[in-house]
Amino acid sequence: MTLATAVRPFRLGNSPETMDDRSPAGETLREMNELLRDTRPSVRMSRAIVVAVTVGAAVEAAAVPINLHAGVGTVVCLGLLAALALSVIRTTALMALAGRPLMNQLGELRRQTGAPVDPTVPWTPVRILPLASPAAVRDRAQRALAAAHFRSERLHLALGWATVAMIGFCAWSLALLITAGRI
Repeated sequence: MTLATAVRPFRLGNSPETMDDRSPAGETLREMNELLRDTRPSVRMSRAIVVAVTVGAAVEAAAVPINLHAGVGTVVCLGLLAALALSVIRTTALMALAGRPLMNQLGELRRQTGAPVDPTVPWTPVRILPLASPAAVRDRAQRALAAAHFRSERLHLALGWATVAMIGFCAWSLALLITAGRI
């Protein structure tokens, strides 16, 4: 799921400069933008690996008949299949929960500024609540940046688990084919 927004830069009076040209808040916004943009390849790659591993495991389980009898090969196959399933579940959970803290921070920001809480409704053009102190603004920006960093870390961790799933799938496939007598 991709969340896209179109936000025009805030103009300071009649000057052509935007808020993000010279202020610390602009630096924070640039850093958050980099963190959010940096995670897109991780999400795509993790999603592709999870889908490929899931489809591949289903095809192999259906195509390669195996007799489950007591033996080392069966125990190895079942152990690798369990490790594969756990790594796919871990990858999916990390991807699903990665954006939650950031969405909570943005929702809190919307609530505090008086904007509609529903993310499909555009931001109100006029500020409803009075301006907060600079310390409160800095604190909100730091919390939002920390949430974006947390999201980035979780998605990179999900990519690592997806790689483990891919390696586990290859090992399980090899063990399954050896146990079935195809290799």
